Amino acid sequence: MAELEGLCRRLRLRYIRQQATEVLLTAKAQRWDPAELLRVLLLAEIEGRDASSTENRRKAARFPAGKTFESWEPSRSSITAATQQALRSLEWVDRHENVVVAGPSDCG
Repeated sequence: MAELEGLCRRLRLRYIRQQATEVLLTAKAQRWDPAELLRVLLLAEIEGRDASSTENRRKAARFPAGKTFESWEPSRSSITAATQQALRSLEWVDRHENVVVAGPSDCG
């Protein structure tokens, strides 16, 4: 296991290295085909790299972190509840309409 970890570190396979122990134990217990084991580990690496790339692009674009509809507090907004719900539904995207959000600086 230590050798595998070293090889993954050398090849910069961070996500395979993180999941290898658990996946190898599962594969051994369930008698997976070697091709299936390799497929699962490579998918883990791809998914990890994709998530990391997305996060890096978000940071580079300086988008606000953690802003989701679930964290939104409708009572703190001056926008009517009906308008908030319409914006949340994202129907305006399918209609190819634009949205402009304006407010004082540093309002987040």
